[in-house]
Amino acid sequence: MTIELVAEPRTELGKEKCKKLRAQNRLPANIYGGKLKQPQAISLDLHETEKAIKAHGKGADYTVVLAGEKYSVRIQEIHFEPVLRDFEHVDFVVLNDE
Repeated sequence: MTIELVAEPRTELGKEKCKKLRAQNRLPANIYGGKLKQPQAISLDLHETEKAIKAHGKGADYTVVLAGEKYSVRIQEIHFEPVLRDFEHVDFVVLNDE
């Protein structure tokens, strides 16, 4: 079973912009590799993404839907807030099987 995560591109980068995103219940992330020419900065729904990853684990099959395109991905790394262990950032790698 593949878990589908809907993403939006983000143009504002940096620590303060990411803090504002998280305050709006958006999770900053990056997606790269595979058929993507350049790494893409994206944002996902914070609660839906956190719930999916906690339920299915880091090694599950995920699909990121970005601007109408679907990318089969795996989670490369999850950055956590050090004290509360909240999700701060996720890195996705596009699989080459597309």
